[in-house]
Amino acid sequence: MEKKQRITYLDMAKGVGIILMVAGHLFGSLQTIDYKPWFSPVFQVIASFHMPLFFIISGVVLALTHEESKDMRTIVRRKAKTLLLPYASFSVIYIAINIYTYFAHPELIELSLLWKLIVYSLTFHGISVLWFLPTLFFGEILFLAVRKQFDDKRMALILVVAGGLMFLISPVFRWEGWEENLLILAAGSLLQVAVRSVLITVFLLAGYRLYPLLQRRQKWSAAEFLAGAVLLVGCSVLCFANDVVDLNYMVFGNVFLYIICACGSSIGVILLCKNLYQSRILLFIGANSLVIMATHMEFKVMMHAVQFSYWLNTFVTRAKEWVLFGTIACYMLVAEVIIVMIYKYFLYFLIGKEKPARARKEEKR
Repeated sequence: MEKKQRITYLDMAKGVGIILMVAGHLFGSLQTIDYKPWFSPVFQVIASFHMPLFFIISGVVLALTHEESKDMRTIVRRKAKTLLLPYASFSVIYIAINIYTYFAHPELIELSLLWKLIVYSLTFHGISVLWFLPTLFFGEILFLAVRKQFDDKRMALILVVAGGLMFLISPVFRWEGWEENLLILAAGSLLQVAVRSVLITVFLLAGYRLYPLLQRRQKWSAAEFLAGAVLLVGCSVLCFANDVVDLNYMVFGNVFLYIICACGSSIGVILLCKNLYQSRILLFIGANSLVIMATHMEFKVMMHAVQFSYWLNTFVTRAKEWVLFGTIACYMLVAEVIIVMIYKYFLYFLIGKEKPARARKEEKR
């Protein structure tokens, strides 16, 4: 029962993370077509921690499930099924969508971009948001391999030093020469995947070390709730002392500020979710975060939501901004629920899931 309760609030935290991801992508897109002054500061706060939040949650889960005690082959096989299989299936879909676009609307995409997307997929660099899946896979395998060989102190020292070095060399990936030809692009992509995977072990370590603190109190705690609020608000303000950051493109500004804000805000969200009433919407979004992450942009859900909402907004006379964003949120929620149900009951094998129990019972009848 305790384990189930902990996973529940972690799912809620993942739900917060995926909502922030979608909001960040939305505001980033709208800045070019309907700029509003508050877009930039909100986007900066979201970007400062929303991706590290997922890695820190993954670190908590590694500690919760005692992954280091399991056989390495079993770990690799299971994580490949839940991370690399979805990566491969969504990569194929993304490339198919772009090939269709190339032939149906050649003015929108060049052949060189198609080759670039194929290189990104084959090197595990990832197209769009898919970079997250192989990064988490290789990062967790590396983390567990080090954990199996060393005690807590040495493990922490090794991962902090290695991850810190990756943060320091990350500016090399802003060199424009990486895209001069496909061979250099492939080499740069492989190197970036390796660097990102080592880098995120710092966040996995933060979550791994956070777990013992989380399990000390099983009931609602005003102190934990207050600490979470202070961390989230404080780090959200502190992030403005840094530049806009992006973990995917490895842009961190001041590395120390980035790590402090990323870890502080993420821990704040986890503590708040641990001490809030259960939200069915957050639980649903968090439990299905992989599908929502992979489909909200490349399946054109967000694009159609924005187009429909702006069209509908032309008939609105009051509170136009509230109605606009409310309509976008409702449209995307409904669309993503439909997509999640399709994957859950029909395409579960493409995301490394087992057939739902309900479907198995119906087959037996």
